[in-house]
Parts: sequence; structure tokens; C-alpha cells
Amino acid sequence: MKLLDLTRFDLNLLVVLEALWAERHVGRAAARLHLSQSATSHALSRLRTAFDDPLFTRNPRGIVPTPLTIELMPRVAAALESVRLVASPRGPFDPGRLQATLSVAATDHAILTVIAPVLAMIQAAAPDVVLKLRPANRESALRMLDAGELDIVLGSGSFAQIPQRFDCQLVHKERFIGIARKGHPALIKRGKTLHMDLDDFARLPHLLVSPRGDTRGAVDDALERLGRTRKVSTVCTSFLAVPFMVGASESIAVVAERVAIRMQETAQLSLFELPLALPTWEVLVIRARGRANEPSIEWITNMMIAG
Repeated sequence: MKLLDLTRFDLNLLVVLEALWAERHVGRAAARLHLSQSATSHALSRLRTAFDDPLFTRNPRGIVPTPLTIELMPRVAAALESVRLVASPRGPFDPGRLQATLSVAATDHAILTVIAPVLAMIQAAAPDVVLKLRPANRESALRMLDAGELDIVLGSGSFAQIPQRFDCQLVHKERFIGIARKGHPALIKRGKTLHMDLDDFARLPHLLVSPRGDTRGAVDDALERLGRTRKVSTVCTSFLAVPFMVGASESIAVVAERVAIRMQETAQLSLFELPLALPTWEVLVIRARGRANEPSIEWITNMMIAG
């Protein structure tokens, strides 16, 4: 691709490109820019000429970016952010003076293990900031990041492999652990930790956390490799309810370790090492790459990682 001649290129066209990328629709992009639809279409035509590429193709729902547009947008977003910073000079960032609503998509797990431990620090440092928490569905969350409707996403699992236009920062690694009521007769103490043998683990009734209502999970796959099965007695969509159900019954469950630790005393639980191997996973802060250096987004990211 040839270099653009900046003496003949209107940099405002990049703002139009940014809006088209975010909205995926010429009419909505025009409304976002406070332009007429014809003016926005004309700007898109000029962009196509400048880049010698269609940039977007039409479909029944609007417009779809071409491979060149997908490649360009992280650099376009970064360039526009740099221009905005130059055009809006300011002193060192002071969260105490920040008056804003920060939109964060997060799972219940991330709210409990990432946000809750640092919420008091966030409130003390930035008393006028409002955290608006939303569900962390992968497809909708990434689309909302693109559109600027979210500032950050706290994700794991399905968020492990995402497009390069997003910036990912590791918050922490997580692993599974077993929980049972305090004093459960199947628990075995070895040194400073509690364990449970495989026979008891497979025999006892299990509570399965499954937001979608599935009756099988990673534990069943691991048991199958060992030639075993387990008895799932209860399937629960809320992982926050499971520790209390375990603490009040003979059932056991497999949950994220940080969740178990935070709920241990309240739900009267004992934590035990599992008699089988399960995969670990990472919890990530995900941001639109072009916005990663915005002071408020960088600050809230650092607060969550520090926690």
C-alpha cells in the first residue's frame, strides 16, 4: 500500500472511518458524526479512493469491514487518540478529579475476585467515578468495546483468543479446587492441606455450577479419562449460591479457588485439593487497543491488576 500524501489528505476522514468501524452502518455513523448520510457516503468514497480499497462492503444489516480495514483500525485508533491528547493538553492525571461513568463488562466470578477486592480503593481514589457493570458475553462485549460503549472487559475462558485490535492485560491466574462442608467425613488432612480420595470424590453427590444448565463439565471429562463417573445431584446456574448449598449439605462441588477462599468462612466450607488434574485459566483486562492509553482506562486497569 502506497503512503498517503498528507498535504492532500483530509485527516477528518479518519474520524469518519472510526465512526463507520464502530457503527457498521452508514446512517448510524452519520448520526454519530452529526453529518448527513450523503456527506458520510461521500467521505467513505474519498476514503476508498485514498486507500485504494472498498474498506467496507454492504450486507443486509449494514456494512462489513474488509481485511485492509481490520488491519488499519488499531493504527487509526492509536493515531486519533494521539491527536486528541495533543489537542486537549492537560496535567498529570488525577483520579480524584475524575467525574465519569466507567462501563465494565464482567462475569460474576470477575466481580467477586477482581472488582470486590479493590472497590474500596477505587472509591477512595475517585469518589465521583461510577462503575457501571454489565454481563460479559464474549460476542456482545467485544462489539461494545469496538463501539466505545464499554471501557474495559474482564474476561476469561472464551476471551482467551481474541482479535489483535484488542489489548489484553493479565489480572491473575485461576485454578479449580474442591469444597465441602466443614467437618465432612470424607476429608483427609495431609500436612497443612485437605484432600479427598478419588473413590469418595466420585461417590459423593456433586453440585454442578452451570449458567447454561449443562449437566456435564470439565470434571466429567477428567473423570472419564480415569475410567470414572460422578453423581451430579444438583445443577445450579448461580455460582454464588453453590458454596452455601455445599455448606449446608453432604454434597461437594468444584469451584474457582479465589471464589472458594472468599466464601469459605461465610458459607462454612472446607477447601480440598482435587484428586484429579483440571486445567487452569487466566482472567484478563481487555481494552480497545486505541483506547488503552486513555488516562481513566489506564488507571482503572492498573487498579484492578494491583488488587
